[in-house]
Amino acid sequence: MGRKIAVFTDTYLPQVNGVVTYLFDSLRMLAKNNSIVLFAPGEGKFHSEDVGPNFRIHWIPSAPFPFYEGYRMAFVDYARINNILKEEKPDIIHIHAPVNLGLQGIIAGRKRKIPIVITYHTHFPDYFPHLFNGKLPKVLGGISGYTVKKIIKHTFKKADIVTAPSKELVRELEGYGLHNVVYLPNGVDLSRVRASKIERDNFLKSHKIPSGKKVILYLGRISFEKRIEYLLEAFRLIEQKDRFLVIAGGGPYVKNFRELAAKMGIKNVVFTDFVKNIGAAYSCGTIFASASDSETFGLTFVEAMHMGLPVIGVAKFGANEVIKSGSGLLVQPGSVGELADAMEKLLKNEPLRKKMAKEAKKTAKEYSIEKSIKHTWDIYERLIRENQN
Repeated sequence: MGRKIAVFTDTYLPQVNGVVTYLFDSLRMLAKNNSIVLFAPGEGKFHSEDVGPNFRIHWIPSAPFPFYEGYRMAFVDYARINNILKEEKPDIIHIHAPVNLGLQGIIAGRKRKIPIVITYHTHFPDYFPHLFNGKLPKVLGGISGYTVKKIIKHTFKKADIVTAPSKELVRELEGYGLHNVVYLPNGVDLSRVRASKIERDNFLKSHKIPSGKKVILYLGRISFEKRIEYLLEAFRLIEQKDRFLVIAGGGPYVKNFRELAAKMGIKNVVFTDFVKNIGAAYSCGTIFASASDSETFGLTFVEAMHMGLPVIGVAKFGANEVIKSGSGLLVQPGSVGELADAMEKLLKNEPLRKKMAKEAKKTAKEYSIEKSIKHTWDIYERLIRENQN
């Protein structure tokens, strides 16, 4: 057996989001030749669970986070965490988007002199106001943004290596005064994103989407930071009988956006709620579009490109990097007009769509889970060797 890797995350199953998907795929692959010890927020009392021959989860008691539905906050259980690390003796610790549980892992790891990697998945300066659902006054929001950056610097400088999934985020973190940041794109298990013709037809039928229509697809969490309202506004400007907007995914704001779409008078919009077979959803799309301006990586862009969809995203962070020239179009944050124009351009120009679809498939291969794990493993090995000297 290879190395023993302790992993801390403040978000994991049954939550569904990009970080959880990446962790599920990457840890499953690492567990083939290594021992994984995962610390994650759980319901009820503390318990441990073996989910594979080399994969154990320690579920730390937690409570629902009151400002963001679906997320949980782990309780402070430092003594237990420290004792588990003492017993497990991991070779390295990897912290993902540290909040309460991740911070405990950092403190315990430092005490035990174990090398630490921290991955910056969430752009906290943007998300902090979101977590309070716009209830903070603007002045307080500005102060909190400054404070969050200070906290990031203080927390992340405790790591031996900080990884960020886009070069733009690497530069931003370096701007905070961090000097140990490396570029490490998240990986996607492309093998799980597929669909047969029968699955595609069943998806269309179950959601009452007429066959032969041009479909603008969004797939992801339905929450306020994803800027679904911009997608609706842009689609309203270009809506025609042969065009459908499909909003696929679950989340706390599905009802809100359904009501908004009805208020806008949009007819050809479909909300699917949670999608089990994402490949079937992608296979129904003509193009993929997201108006979110806070994607640090953009997993759904890669999935869509793998399925041959030209993509539209906001020129910021992950989308700005993943959407290479020739595989899709980028628009400015908050520009409904640009978003509508990009949709119109791709829907009307079939030769352009086919050309971009070909490039999109090539680009998706650059972000395979295999490449991401290889880079991650190189970082682990270097830190472990340095720690042993």
